[in-house]
Amino acid sequence: MTSTNAMPAVDPSGMKAGATARDRREAKSRRRRTLRVVVATLVVVLVLGGGGVAWWVTSETDALSTQVTAAKQLMVASDGKVAEQTTRVGLSAQITEADSVLDESALTRLTTGTADARESLGVATDAVRGSMVEFARGQVETARQGLAAAQGQAEKVYAATEGQGVDDGTRERLQSALEAVATADAAADSSVGGEDLAVLEQAANDLSTNRSVVTVATAALSEAQDAITCPAPDQTWDPDSGKVPDSALAEIPWAPTHFVRADVLESLVKLDAAYQEAFGEHLTINSSYRSYESQESIYDPSSPIAAPPGCSNHGLGLAVDIGGGVEAFGTEQYEWLKANAETYSWTHPDFAEPNGRVPEPWHWESVLARAGS
Repeated sequence: MTSTNAMPAVDPSGMKAGATARDRREAKSRRRRTLRVVVATLVVVLVLGGGGVAWWVTSETDALSTQVTAAKQLMVASDGKVAEQTTRVGLSAQITEADSVLDESALTRLTTGTADARESLGVATDAVRGSMVEFARGQVETARQGLAAAQGQAEKVYAATEGQGVDDGTRERLQSALEAVATADAAADSSVGGEDLAVLEQAANDLSTNRSVVTVATAALSEAQDAITCPAPDQTWDPDSGKVPDSALAEIPWAPTHFVRADVLESLVKLDAAYQEAFGEHLTINSSYRSYESQESIYDPSSPIAAPPGCSNHGLGLAVDIGGGVEAFGTEQYEWLKANAETYSWTHPDFAEPNGRVPEPWHWESVLARAGS
């Protein structure tokens, strides 16, 4: 006969047959805790006479305390300087955990694992430092892009002012600034592949400093050229005036021989559509973008009508001269534009008003244009 009181089968680990994976994990965890207590007890027994336990616990505690202090300093230093914020969240949690270990009794710290707290804190600290390096690399790249933009504008201004009467000292200061840019950019290029946080931060700072120097030197040269080139106080010299590339211009659909800057065409088309609805015809475009040479050919120093080349918003593709009744103050067409043009981002500038520097009812500009003519 088969006995009904037979013992259930067990596996080699001591678990009953059919035990779940969770049961096995819990049993394994219990065995580990038991082993840790046994080991700690053995350490106590072996070194009790010589005070070794106290020395060991103190040594581990001091090491963890020092590590916690450094981690807290890193938390402060990394504020706003990490590529991934979750790394700081993780470090904060590990600092809290380590602090709780330090608050325990000496024997409890021995049995609960001061070394484990140190290891976890080290992993979290490394994650924050790595994230800070990634953030610093991003700062370097952002600074390089900003410097490249400033450098491009500086080179444009430097080239446009050659032989135009600006004193050599002003141009030489910009040239020196541009030469320093090459050195800063080369240093930044070598830094981004490394892991040295201090080197990366210094590279970003140097790039930003050089950008500021180049920007200031560029502005000084532009102002010097403006003083020479543009006689009216509301005119501003621009190195791009009359030199806008074809790729940045767009043909006016109903006036195919005329062009404006591509980014203002849509607003002009919408203004024209509203004008057509009111008057049954397109805006009459008499003048639009002018090249430097074209502006040069119509400029007469004895007349304020046309601005000097380099000082005109026509040269930037941001101004049009309109006919068809608009060329006179007080007409129905002119008054309609005065009332409606700004709705479509076009305006009649102050200098062209009836009491302005050069009364020109026909001259209209995009709101993106700077003060000038």
